Amino acid sequence: MINADRRVSLHEFVVLTLARSQLAPHGRPGAAGAKRLAELQAEAMIVLSLVAHAGTRQDATGRRGDALAAAMRAGCREMAIAETPAVTALRLEVAAAALEGLKALAPMQKAILVKGLFAAVSADGTIRVMEAELMRLVGAVLDCPLPPLLESVDPATLAA
Repeated sequence: MINADRRVSLHEFVVLTLARSQLAPHGRPGAAGAKRLAELQAEAMIVLSLVAHAGTRQDATGRRGDALAAAMRAGCREMAIAETPAVTALRLEVAAAALEGLKALAPMQKAILVKGLFAAVSADGTIRVMEAELMRLVGAVLDCPLPPLLESVDPATLAA
């Protein structure tokens, strides 16, 4: 159904990835990953890029580079990983695979990742609906539940 128009929107990606994650067979209960964020830096950067792209908009000049760079910088700083530019040719299949790979992180490393993603989301002082959806998706897939990120929704921002 999602592929009927041969295009997967970001919202459809969130729904599909969440459904796959919830319906997939799980390993043994209580099993935790043991990897460190430094070992999965490439995967972390892909997911950080996805979140940063989802949360930045073009400015009056039609550019979004500064906002994108600020979001990436905030995320990398919080995760204590080397700052790299956002992935520009980001495919959702690659993002889904990166998110799947990040399941191997140790519990405290997952918390650091989530803090870094939240830093990127909140870098501009605003959390959009799509950013909140992506954060909830990451939390669900990594089995790292998050509290509600939006207190109220402004109807004017729903289309954005």
